[in-house]
Amino acid sequence: MGAIWIYVGVVAVVFAVVAAYRMRQVKPQMKGYALQRMCPACGLITPRANLVCLECGKVMVAGQ
Repeated sequence: MGAIWIYVGVVAVVFAVVAAYRMRQVKPQMKGYALQRMCPACGLITPRANLVCLECGKVMVAGQ
């Protein structure tokens, strides 16, 4: 009966370690992606605060 309890204890410890490792992983934050957009003319990623593209100078449309 002692070997069974040792096996159950080892399985419980492995399960706890795996659960803790999954909780520790960094989750991506989607909030930062909305602050940029792609220029329709050249495809450069440009901050939303800019009114013109940094690469080609094309005026960005407000609805994009």
